[in-house]
Amino acid sequence: MEERKRFQNQTLNSEDYEKTEEGAQAVKNGGKVLAALALAVGVGKKYGPALLKNLSKLRKI
Repeated sequence: MEERKRFQNQTLNSEDYEKTEEGAQAVKNGGKVLAALALAVGVGKKYGPALLKNLSKLRKI
């Protein structure tokens, strides 16, 4: 009995290649957005309470 080939070599046409590139770019941009969000949350947790305290003092003046 002959073994069935599980994978075949296929050439990508321009539409397939474009879709692959768009997906890769979306993942890359999503990673950048998540990294920026994580950084903002980290900075907010560290410096947020002191910043809010100083802002409330300034508002009372």
